Amino acid sequence: MLLGALALGVAGPVQACINAIGTDHQGRHFDMHEEVGEDLEERLTSDRTRAFYLKSARTIIDDAKAAPDLKRLTKLAILLMYQGQHAQSARLLLSVERRWPGHHETAANLGTALELSGHDAPALAWIRLGIKRNPAEHFGTEWLHARILESKLASVEDPSRLTSQSIAGVRFGDATVPPLPTALPAGNDGRPVDAFGLNHAFAYQLGERMQFVPPKDAVVANLLSDWAALNMAGGPMENVSVLYALAGRYGAEKTATVARRQAEARRVMKSARNTERQGGRCAICEPAAP
Repeated sequence: MLLGALALGVAGPVQACINAIGTDHQGRHFDMHEEVGEDLEERLTSDRTRAFYLKSARTIIDDAKAAPDLKRLTKLAILLMYQGQHAQSARLLLSVERRWPGHHETAANLGTALELSGHDAPALAWIRLGIKRNPAEHFGTEWLHARILESKLASVEDPSRLTSQSIAGVRFGDATVPPLPTALPAGNDGRPVDAFGLNHAFAYQLGERMQFVPPKDAVVANLLSDWAALNMAGGPMENVSVLYALAGRYGAEKTATVARRQAEARRVMKSARNTERQGGRCAICEPAAP
């Protein structure tokens, strides 16, 4: 979803290196280098980035007035989004595009500002342009932002679209421990992503989107539900309960399948709590071998 600022050298909050332990659905432990369980929930629901921008607002505005270059005006546009001034941000980014055309960061940020101001169709056009300008846009995850916008536009004709179909384009079935999906969506480069790429896209896009979209929201609920199922299939059980709970907070229905998966994740974690069973595997934590 967001934000092209880092590529332009804009300073922001820094995260420390992470060494965590996850539990697979067989109760075996494995090492992780990303947030897990409650730490993941804290990252997704934190407003630290917003707080950073709002606290720095005076400096950001003064810098943009003193030296209105690409970097400083982009940072100002991001501040406007965090302040809820989405239309003003879009207008500023359009002027940035006219003065310094062709930057993928501008296209991505403009797509976000337009979506937040309620203009999904032009937002989609700019997100697609950002991917075209840089196929690695947002670490290869911007394909999911495009699918979100496509689903939102389709929901105008089919109001059930956001609750009856997977936005990411994956199917897990109703098994308590589902298999990893074999049919996966196309990534930024047009080729199917692997399970790691799907997991990474959920993590990155939801980490950005949830800064701007409070509960309840059908899009976020849909994505969180699929991400929880993906973790049930091949990730840490610690994430399953957290992600399904967040999905419920955003309005997802608690189906019988969801209840069974949450219960099974709790059972596995309880049985593994005081053991040191190693040899677990996270099938969604590393890219597939070439």
